[in-house]
Amino acid sequence: MVRTDKLHVLRALLAGILSMGMALQGFAQSAPAASGAGQNATPADSIAGDWPRTFETGDGATMTLHQPQVTEWQNFTTMTALIASEYRAKGSDDSAFGVIEVTANTLADRETDEVVLSDISVVNVNFSTLARDQLSDAALKVGTLLPTKPITVSLTRMTASLSDYKRLQDTGGLSTKAPTIFVSEKPALLLQTNGKPTTAPIKGTDGLEFVVNTNWDLIVTSDPTAYFLRDETSWLTAPTIDGPWTTVDNLPAPFSQLPNDDNWKAAREAMPPTPVKDGVVPTVYHTDTPAELIVIDGAPKLEAVPNTALEWVSNANTDLFFDTGDGNWYFLTSGRWFRTSDLQGSWTFASDSLPADFQRIPDGQPYSIVRASIPGTSESEEARLQAAIPTTARVDREKVTVEVTYYGDPKFERIKGTDLAYAVNTSFTVIRVGDQYFVLYNGVWFVGPTPTGPFAVADSVPDDIYDIPPSSPVYNVTYVRVYETTPSYVVYGYTSGYLWGFLAWNAFVYGTGWYYPPYWVYRPGYPPIYRPWRVTYGSGTYYLPGRGTFNTYWGRAYGPYGGIAAGGIYNENTGGYVRGGAAWGPYNRGGFISVQGPGGNQYRAAIINGNVYHSWGGNGVTKNTNWARTGDRNETASRWQSRRNAQGSGGTPRQRDLFANRDGQVFRKQDGRWQQHDKGSWKAPETRRTTVQRLEQSHSARQRGNQRLENRRQSISSGASGLRRPTTERFNRRR
Repeated sequence: MVRTDKLHVLRALLAGILSMGMALQGFAQSAPAASGAGQNATPADSIAGDWPRTFETGDGATMTLHQPQVTEWQNFTTMTALIASEYRAKGSDDSAFGVIEVTANTLADRETDEVVLSDISVVNVNFSTLARDQLSDAALKVGTLLPTKPITVSLTRMTASLSDYKRLQDTGGLSTKAPTIFVSEKPALLLQTNGKPTTAPIKGTDGLEFVVNTNWDLIVTSDPTAYFLRDETSWLTAPTIDGPWTTVDNLPAPFSQLPNDDNWKAAREAMPPTPVKDGVVPTVYHTDTPAELIVIDGAPKLEAVPNTALEWVSNANTDLFFDTGDGNWYFLTSGRWFRTSDLQGSWTFASDSLPADFQRIPDGQPYSIVRASIPGTSESEEARLQAAIPTTARVDREKVTVEVTYYGDPKFERIKGTDLAYAVNTSFTVIRVGDQYFVLYNGVWFVGPTPTGPFAVADSVPDDIYDIPPSSPVYNVTYVRVYETTPSYVVYGYTSGYLWGFLAWNAFVYGTGWYYPPYWVYRPGYPPIYRPWRVTYGSGTYYLPGRGTFNTYWGRAYGPYGGIAAGGIYNENTGGYVRGGAAWGPYNRGGFISVQGPGGNQYRAAIINGNVYHSWGGNGVTKNTNWARTGDRNETASRWQSRRNAQGSGGTPRQRDLFANRDGQVFRKQDGRWQQHDKGSWKAPETRRTTVQRLEQSHSARQRGNQRLENRRQSISSGASGLRRPTTERFNRRR
């Protein structure tokens, strides 16, 4: 090709890149966004489609852009990507191949699976058929043609692309102590009390009390003393909380006096009792610390895992495997693995020493979901990467404040290993640092001169706070930081540790593993006030790769309210107790308590609503992704759409999936072998082994990203039921 032809190609190339802004969106999900999210984003129909994408230039030539390869995400604020590009003149059978390298500032939103890109810039344009001196001015001209407003891309695809390259530091100090793990081969229930069982009167009844610190409906009669446990629409009874438990045909007369409110709605609907399912009285395991329960439908049914020495227990209510190589059973809960040689024996921590066969567990099986919790797998690396991405928001100094209330006079306890203290008799997180009091509320730090304020938005947080150890129940505050300060607003952000998801043992786990005893306030003549803390175990918690969150086992074995030991909490507004609750993990809805209290008022002890900053209702707190898009929707959408109308059928007939490197070289994988484009033909790459290894990584990452995106689309369209583990779904059916 002569120099004149090169300049012709270059001019056409610049015209074709006018369409790049729209094409970059191909990262973006076409699945529906979460409710209320992404209100300024481009409509879904303008971001759907497959790669590569072909555009027609003004003179009839075509420009094909292949799926961008994200090569770096510096501090999760600046992205760099390579785009393998192909230009073909009108009527020509020959293509010019090259690479466009772009950078952009980023703001991520895990809830909507979006990353907002702004300040998109071209840093390099490199076509092998064009001399570099001809391209020196081209990069500047290309930059002027890119979108001037933010666009959104898919977080799922970005993290899949980077999972092989990004290595993140683990959290230290988490506990490896195994919880008590019960195993039953017949129907069983796990009755957990958070500490010694403690009762409080049920208002309006004669002689009825309920156990406050459990998530079950557990009612106690006084004459004679007896415990009554609701199991869906059946009831069991026992003389003590430890049993023995038998079925109930008729409930004592005072049960008819149960209050007609949401606290006792399910209990009232279970009267009169129905017979237990199949006439089998479930085994009731009581524990006063968080525990786990494995229910197997009879003897374990072992299903071989292909190409491994592992066997999957297909008739268990949870993730349970047997290794024929070492003779141990392996159980997954809260992102951690535990092993035992005897299902009725003791368990030990195993996440840091899993047999290599676990990494060989294949995709596409009912048990494949566990790959996200196996150290060293691509799914685990992607989970860790997403967990490390901060969620940020801008907080208006003038519009946001907090009022802290206590159960009696403020009481503080020292945080071991520090000079700090934390408030124990309040549902707020208050930390004393010297003569100042810092409050962390819904992802925003406040500071005041007294335990009750007045509190103002904090410009900074003392370094001492970030020395709080995991053994403290307020450890999660160390994951919320100030990112920017201005006279009018402060930017705050948190990573997954704030919501109790941690990077540890080269995996992503839920909870610290430490047990934090609840705090009680006892007052003469009044029921005790109960303040629970976060628990790691007691709900069969597992990771959902499609949502990047932890979910809990909602089967009947763990109780009717999500399987936690939190139980009831005192409602200071009414002087009574609010009961029930849900303990879901990071980035999901729910919290310790989320029910209607007496009188219809709603009281929540903790809310995780996908993005904590939603809890402010937009009153002075704005997600940074929304901030970045404000006022941009109409202009950018119309600009992208005008380019979309020029889109061709989606790639040239010959090349469907190309890869690039920073040297301007373009590669493809043909019949399992890598080829490099050179002077109009494809041949074996003249590159180092490390380059081929990186190409293999990029190829695998692209496939994973596309598959993850498709899984996310399916999980959203199928609703919550499509997100349960197959084992959980089987054991979750109601009578």
